[in-house]
Amino acid sequence: MKLIKVRKRSGQRVNYDREKIFNAIAGANRDASTPADKLSDDDLELVTDSVERAIADNEVIGVEAIQDQVEKSLMAHGFFDVAKQFIIYRQKHSQRRDAQKKLMDTYRDIFFADSVDIDLKRDNANINTDASMGIMLKLGAESAKYFVDNYVLPEEFAQADKENWIHIHEKSWRSAVTC
Repeated sequence: MKLIKVRKRSGQRVNYDREKIFNAIAGANRDASTPADKLSDDDLELVTDSVERAIADNEVIGVEAIQDQVEKSLMAHGFFDVAKQFIIYRQKHSQRRDAQKKLMDTYRDIFFADSVDIDLKRDNANINTDASMGIMLKLGAESAKYFVDNYVLPEEFAQADKENWIHIHEKSWRSAVTC
């Protein structure tokens, strides 16, 4: 086997670890709809081996390419329900990465934008978000909103809020307590 490095989304290269592939497949397997859809230990090994054979000719391979191959291998072996769970897992994690990126962009704006240039820093007339204490309060409020959206609210409510079907007033303060 030639594969020795995996390129993470950050660009960092780490040593290849077969166990991570196995664990990812096992995680999707745990979420399979019915016991009949679940893979046996031998099936888990079979799919992991199949993924390894498919990616073995690469010295370096990206995480996304490995995950694509996991999906293909699961489907090639007829494990469609587990493949579906794996796809859902990938989608949820992609959405969380996007949300984290948005939070970091918001932090950048809070730290470096002047309040006359950005609405985010003017949403509460009682807080001077150009002052240190105002920045700290705003960072906390935006973090609380992120937490509520991603870990407290049921997914359908978070999505409805995001798409402006509903509005949750003062989500950063009250929602964490009342949800």
